[in-house]
Amino acid sequence: MILRRSRRPDTNGRRATRLARHLTATATTLAAVGMTIGGTLTSATSSTAAPNTYAAGSLTAAAHRPAVVPAKDVAVIVLDTLSPAVVGPGKDVTITGTVTAPLTGPLSGPEIRVVRGDVTVNQRAALDSWASGRTDTSGPTVGTTPLATVAAGQTRPFTAAVPWERLRSDDAFAALPISVEVVQQGASEPTGMVRTFIAWNPRKEYVPLKVATVLPVTLDPQVDLFSRSDVVREAAWQKAIGPDSRVVRIIEGSRGTPVSLAVDPSVLGPDAGSGSGAVSPTPTGTATSGGSATPTPSPSGSPTSGSPTSGTPDPSRTSGTTGTPAPGSSTSTPAPGGATPAPTTTSSPPGGAPSEATLAIARLGDALVRQLSGRSVWALPYADADIAATVGIDPANALVRDLVSRATTLAARLDEPARADIVWPVDGLMPPGREQGIRTLLSGTAVKKAAGIVISAAAVTRPTAYTPTARRVTPSGTRLLAYDTRLSALLPRRSDPSPVLSVQRYLAETLVLLGERAGTPRSVLVTGARTYDPDAAGLATFLSATASAPWLETVDAASLLSDSGNDKAVPQTRPTTAVASAAPPPVLNARRLGRMADQRDTLLSVSSVLRDGEEFERTHREVLDALAGSRWRWNPAGWVTLANSVDADIKAATSAIRVVPRTSTINLLAENGTLRITVENGLDYTVEDIRLKLVPDNPRIRIVEQPGPVTIGPSSRTNVPVEVAAVAAGRAEIRAFLTTADGTRIGSAATIPVAANPLDTAIYWVGGVLVGLVLLAGVVRAVVKGTSRVDEIADIEAVTAAHEALGDSDDRDRV
Repeated sequence: MILRRSRRPDTNGRRATRLARHLTATATTLAAVGMTIGGTLTSATSSTAAPNTYAAGSLTAAAHRPAVVPAKDVAVIVLDTLSPAVVGPGKDVTITGTVTAPLTGPLSGPEIRVVRGDVTVNQRAALDSWASGRTDTSGPTVGTTPLATVAAGQTRPFTAAVPWERLRSDDAFAALPISVEVVQQGASEPTGMVRTFIAWNPRKEYVPLKVATVLPVTLDPQVDLFSRSDVVREAAWQKAIGPDSRVVRIIEGSRGTPVSLAVDPSVLGPDAGSGSGAVSPTPTGTATSGGSATPTPSPSGSPTSGSPTSGTPDPSRTSGTTGTPAPGSSTSTPAPGGATPAPTTTSSPPGGAPSEATLAIARLGDALVRQLSGRSVWALPYADADIAATVGIDPANALVRDLVSRATTLAARLDEPARADIVWPVDGLMPPGREQGIRTLLSGTAVKKAAGIVISAAAVTRPTAYTPTARRVTPSGTRLLAYDTRLSALLPRRSDPSPVLSVQRYLAETLVLLGERAGTPRSVLVTGARTYDPDAAGLATFLSATASAPWLETVDAASLLSDSGNDKAVPQTRPTTAVASAAPPPVLNARRLGRMADQRDTLLSVSSVLRDGEEFERTHREVLDALAGSRWRWNPAGWVTLANSVDADIKAATSAIRVVPRTSTINLLAENGTLRITVENGLDYTVEDIRLKLVPDNPRIRIVEQPGPVTIGPSSRTNVPVEVAAVAAGRAEIRAFLTTADGTRIGSAATIPVAANPLDTAIYWVGGVLVGLVLLAGVVRAVVKGTSRVDEIADIEAVTAAHEALGDSDDRDRV
């Protein structure tokens, strides 16, 4: 929009000077109400409602309207309708809108003028010049409408009519520049204006452009989607995919059109089947070890697993649980002091009933499934994994490969086709090596190979005299779908005061494109940004009005993957200047991707030894999967917050399964003995088929036989007997750790100190020999010496009687 100060006959020069002085300062204010600055639309801060009344060939405003914010020194004009959108013989133009007086004073006896610009618009640069105000507004006035005085800061509606004869052109098609201005009584220059275009097309002398549109359906980078609080988490999902959400507005606004929707499967909400009170990762399936996914559609009646973040454990789940003892082990007992629960479990025990929040979120996802029924759908990688960042760092990353594979589960959830082989890097760029990186990434997924890559046309085009077709191809044969960034930027947004300016600029842009080579078949691709936020009615109005243009033929975007008649793919060329990214810088780097892949492997290992392993994996992996998404480019601080939470949760989950360390030394006094090693399970899940491995640090101690599989109940511990042998005396340490059945280490290890003091067997042999010799000596002595002295007494009885008599006499003497 261009603003000029008013020249009033009242000779109030100081006021006119102030208007000029504040002209630049008010540009920001005007931008806040959606006036055209530099040919683009900017936002307002509040909204009001208005009915949606649109029809093919005419244009009216959207249901959502940002409130008009009065400017300080200039009038603000907002166009509500321009009908018809395409003008020809016999079709007069009607323009409606509102004018708001500046805060500094009223508009006295104003008049609305429609001025036709006296310039030819046949190049895109000319479009920019007119819309931005670099072109002078001189030209004939083709329509006027008087208004009553508008008080300062107040708004008044207007209707202006323009006879078609005043717009007539000899061209078969043309973009006519117009300016809608408000001029005060007695002034020669406008107090405010807005510039736009009228599409003129009296006859068909061209080959229509094929136009395809793709809109992404993705989640916002909101940390609260993974909150431990049911109330907060449910509110976040309601905002993300509920009836008035950005996602629903995109789906509803494009209904009944050939627009393709590129859907992130995680938009449909977490899986609902395992019964935890929080969200879970896969709405449609569980990934297998080979990277593919098993579809598991989840109706709202059977919601699932828990949130990726945790709260305080329910005391009812942390006591009295008994595990199944492993062979040779004792019965497991509750862990002292209560268990350490899985850090990401919320309100429901494993296998228990889902929380109300989980059910509500599942219903929102099911509603989206119904809204997507019958639509042309592409499947983005699960969580809209940031392929652009990954392929330049680690194209074989296991986590991202799994997310790409899980794109195929969207079709199962929708029960309708959803192609997953079209890759859409979020930045829209094609730097050297990206095509090969995408090929490497996909080779290890269920997708296998890309049918096409969506890319910015500027990233694969050397400057030319005309705009090439959207059908492109790389030197190695990969098809490219090149979107037009200028047209894509014109998709209407919720912050626009109305879709009028977007539609008219869009029609003008396509007429200029058409005029570059009117007889050459070409295609145009229009895409929304990942953050695209329209008003549903405004988007519907825009799509309806643009689809009615005779020179535009709307087609399905996937049709651009193959040639159509003479509209053949153009070879990719290298741009001569740097191309801007369509997104902020990535949050993923080599270190973060590597850590996330390790965390994923850890979760898989832990879940493999849990009786409810699938639920545990879903509970914890949802956040980890989300962290690989491209959405966090718009909220890097949120990524850090969530990543720290995941890191803490995974560490807590893995350390909850542990070998209990000993503070005292075990004394082994025999050559062979049995050690009892305590293993604790602090999770709210039963651990089964876990293996305890012991490795001495020196040969003094030998493990006779490693213990067999161990099973431990939730929040319990068990003593595992281990047979050991002492080979030599001395101190040793035994490293005790836990593994899965395939040998992968999990949990926390411990060191068991042992003092070996075995008695040497030679001692027993020597002692035995000595005892035997003593016995033998006694026998020999008895045999060698013969009769004893007792046998030599002749009359033993007489001697005895005499001795007794002597004893009696002694007794009497003492008495």
